[in-house]
Amino acid sequence: MKWVGGCLLAAIVLVGVFMWWGYRAMQDSLAPDGSASVTIAATPGRVFASLAHGDSAATWRAEGNLVTTSRHGPLVPGDSLRIQMRQTVGMPSQTMTWQVKEVVPDRVMVLQLMTDSTHRVLAVRRDSLSAFGDSTTVVSMIVPAPDSARPAGTEPRAQEGDGLLGLSSDLLLSMFRMQSKLELMRLKARIEGSVTTRAIPP
Repeated sequence: MKWVGGCLLAAIVLVGVFMWWGYRAMQDSLAPDGSASVTIAATPGRVFASLAHGDSAATWRAEGNLVTTSRHGPLVPGDSLRIQMRQTVGMPSQTMTWQVKEVVPDRVMVLQLMTDSTHRVLAVRRDSLSAFGDSTTVVSMIVPAPDSARPAGTEPRAQEGDGLLGLSSDLLLSMFRMQSKLELMRLKARIEGSVTTRAIPP
């Protein structure tokens, strides 16, 4: 039976190596400032129509999780995107709420990550669009929310009830940034027709 244990250990090591490699590859795809960018073969108007559309969000945001929006159709400031994270072993299900803060048609959308319990703003995501020939480049940047109450040079700390979303570590912030990269890649695939999704306008 020793060979069975040895094979199992080897499989676990291989999975760990593969996950580490994937993490490093995605991390290296981000710009030095942590921003994620993707160029999509479509006009800014077409890209923004999917980026800032409530019904479209469920087809490319947070793959594998339940995404619900407070509005059907184009999003406006005050709308919200709720993402119910799937439960994993040893960790309870988590809910993230992104609230729309700013919308500039065909150019910019700004979201704020809120906690459900304390309603604190934990992070800000800014998606900017710019035309590049016949294509559009989307740059997504996620930064911790400004906190004038904390001492200069310190990180914002999670409060009771914030769960895993306190952004109290560089690792967690990196995970959000890598997630934004994956989402933009799915948005690109959806718009360019590389992935078949359910028919939701636009």
